Amino acid sequence: MVNQRTIDEILGSLQPTQKETIQNLRALIKNTVPETVELVKQGKITFKLGDKDFVWISHYQSHVDLEFSMGASLASDVLKSRGIAESNGNVRHVAVGNFDKLKPELSRLIKEAATLGFEHCPTK
Repeated sequence: MVNQRTIDEILGSLQPTQKETIQNLRALIKNTVPETVELVKQGKITFKLGDKDFVWISHYQSHVDLEFSMGASLASDVLKSRGIAESNGNVRHVAVGNFDKLKPELSRLIKEAATLGFEHCPTK
């Protein structure tokens, strides 16, 4: 069994700019949708609504992505698909470079995704 890393371990392994971006995203998600639950899943900081993954934060060597499980149902010019590499056709992501510039749009997307999650992904 693979040892699951904690949020602190993930943050401790990052460059300062990535860590700041992730901390900003975590705060934005928690403030926008306070009922979400934060955990580490498959090495990613994941937020759940009910029993469904809602959004998660992925970090790469040079950038940070905010990924939306119902992203295909959201409308925004900043949302991108990974194409055939994406195992789930509904997932879309935002490459978060300039957090302050993207914050209003990210906030809107998080709110809309939470609404979609509650409407289309009822808990069991």
